[in-house]
Amino acid sequence: SRKCITQLITQSKQGISPLKISPRGLPINWLLQQIDTNGLTSQFKVDVENDATKTPRRNDDVDNAMIFTGQVRNWCNVVERQFLKQLQNLMQKHNPAIPKPQTFTVRDLPKPSVFNPILPLMEEEKEPTNESDDIEIKSIIAFQRSNGNGNDDTSTLLSSRDMSSLLNEHVRALDEQVNEIEKSWPSNSSDNIVSSAEATLSFLIGHLTHLSTQFDESMAYIESMMENQLIAAIGKRLEPKDLDKFVKYHNARLLQPIPQPFSHAIRRPEHYPVGLLSIESQDGETECIHSHSREVNPSSNLKIPLSAATVLELTGHQYLHGYMNHRFGSSRKSHQLVARARQFSSFILVIGTMTDGSTLDPKDAIIVQNKDELLIPLLLEELPTAKEFKDAIKSLSPEQQRFARAYRKMQLASSVFGICVIQIKPQLERLLGLPPDSLDKEMKLTQDLMELFIEYQVPSDLLSYNGFSDNVSTEDKISNVRNNVKSVMDVVEAEKEKQLKAEQAKTEMAMEKTFQRAGNDQFEARLRRKAMGAPPQQQQHARPPQQAFMAMASPPPQTSSSRMSMHAPVGRTLHAEAFSMEMMADDAMLECEEDHYDPSPPVSSKKVSDEVQNRQSSSEIGESQVTSDQGVDFTLIPQILDSAVEKSGDGNAIRSTTIKTGDHWVRNRQDNLLTTPKRQRLNVEEVKKEKNKAFDLLDALSRSGSLSIEYSELHVVVAVTHCFDKSVMSTVVQDNINPIEKLERSTLLLASAMHGVPARELIRDNAELQRLEGAMPLLMGVPENS
Repeated sequence: SRKCITQLITQSKQGISPLKISPRGLPINWLLQQIDTNGLTSQFKVDVENDATKTPRRNDDVDNAMIFTGQVRNWCNVVERQFLKQLQNLMQKHNPAIPKPQTFTVRDLPKPSVFNPILPLMEEEKEPTNESDDIEIKSIIAFQRSNGNGNDDTSTLLSSRDMSSLLNEHVRALDEQVNEIEKSWPSNSSDNIVSSAEATLSFLIGHLTHLSTQFDESMAYIESMMENQLIAAIGKRLEPKDLDKFVKYHNARLLQPIPQPFSHAIRRPEHYPVGLLSIESQDGETECIHSHSREVNPSSNLKIPLSAATVLELTGHQYLHGYMNHRFGSSRKSHQLVARARQFSSFILVIGTMTDGSTLDPKDAIIVQNKDELLIPLLLEELPTAKEFKDAIKSLSPEQQRFARAYRKMQLASSVFGICVIQIKPQLERLLGLPPDSLDKEMKLTQDLMELFIEYQVPSDLLSYNGFSDNVSTEDKISNVRNNVKSVMDVVEAEKEKQLKAEQAKTEMAMEKTFQRAGNDQFEARLRRKAMGAPPQQQQHARPPQQAFMAMASPPPQTSSSRMSMHAPVGRTLHAEAFSMEMMADDAMLECEEDHYDPSPPVSSKKVSDEVQNRQSSSEIGESQVTSDQGVDFTLIPQILDSAVEKSGDGNAIRSTTIKTGDHWVRNRQDNLLTTPKRQRLNVEEVKKEKNKAFDLLDALSRSGSLSIEYSELHVVVAVTHCFDKSVMSTVVQDNINPIEKLERSTLLLASAMHGVPARELIRDNAELQRLEGAMPLLMGVPENS
């Protein structure tokens, strides 16, 4: 410590408060632990046997060292801020009109610019030669190992001689800088506030900050060097989409059967496809996801409850798909369900979750037809892993644990995503009593039938073939159905015409009522005023108000003779009528509103209510119940997979994933054959309307559940996500993890659960099987004693 006296003159009446600096401590326990007190040498090293040691940078020893260097930087910043900054503020309070009593200020303090011995020295090991070891040193980072110690040639560290040279150079540079400061700055015994002591302290604090920063940067340089070497070896910086491509390539050569793209043509045997169904992922590029798929032979038919009284029964094919998704850091891929229909083709898409082995709970439904392209966003939500779940509930009470287990069981069961595709034409043929394939070329008839079922909900009994003879040809049956459709369409058109005329009559009556309320006196007074100044030939064409109104409301027939005869009088007589009609137009609209006119409901609404009442009254209680038969229970697969993942040791990385549909759908629809497709966005209300239309058509096609649906496909998707905490490059470089091996284990777990066979039976090559037995013996079923 030192004392000095300096006079500072200020312009304010208040005196200068004394400089107060609170002491700040720096814990150096870690630094002392790294010193060998016997030999006064450093004993810092990285424990490579520790499981937490991943890379030369990512380990506990280097992490503790970087924590200490961070504390050193913080301490230096506090000292500089409290001492030097407050000292500068104190000197700035001197009156600027009086010469400064100090020659040097804080701004003149020296900046640290001496040799820093902390360097990330990397030396490429060379083959021993007989050449001379005399090498010209061009820079300080080109140190060579000394041959003074016999062990130096094989050591991965610098020799003690080289280390001493570095430290000696550091000490020499520090002494030289301190001596320069003592020569340039006032001595410690002077009365200057800023002397050589303060300048030396400022220099040492700055240099200590540089040392700690250089250590952190050296560690980061080593890590970046490994990353650059990896990029140089591969040729690019890897992204999740690049790893996805490699996983597909690797699985195609490792597994049998190989994962297939989730892209399925909607078709009947020996028929052209009516559409396409696929699930696509978007991560810079749009492509189909690959899944482990197999066809399931269930012991019971699929049930889809449309309502409490209507349950569909589908006897079509059922498929099980397992999708392995992977996520690196915070990057997430977006997914969408894509359904496309061909021209003059149609099908119904039902989306939901499996509630048991044979029941699909429908959440959404829509009719896809005539070159529609439907894009449905899919939301993938990750559930906590089995290990995370157990760690979270272990401190709860038994009642709370039972509640959490029951709810997690429900979450796993609800993660089974179901997509059902129902073809319309073959079901129409069964419903109407027509032979198979009879509607393939009846495009107009098919469109009329769908319109009657969807828009007007006409009972199928009014349209189906009403004959009983088996010797009738297919053309006669189709002709009978076509006549039935024409009869119903005629009734609908007649009802529309009747309602249209009733609408016109009510409008005319409302206008007439408004005209009468205006009063004939006012109209006649206006005519008299016009007649007084009008020529006689114009007065003779004046008509009573009722006749003038009817002439405006109902024009005469447009024949050639009538047009010729009306040209002259109408041009002169409609002045008064037009004047009156302009005044009464708003009154007529007001009259309609005052009368609370409510148009009669269309014929479709009446028939909807009647048909629903008849069907509900005739339904039996047994038909509304959904039974659960023994067979493949899709809802148990996530639980089996969750248990297998926990036993494999990757419980912290693999998460069960639920799939849900988003709220905003997109549909590309072509209004007619001559226009281009238009992009339509369907909000929540519009999606709900589409669902109601699809349910109405399903209700008609199945006769309210009494007629099974044969041509259908059920695709059940079980998704899991392998989560990595960091990006692809950081996972490899920083965590020293090979994501290919991790994804390989996850893929085998998923494929084994999807195909129902041990993982070793899915390996295509014996050499790969032997490799995997050594890498993951538990999963491959290798005995422990082997």
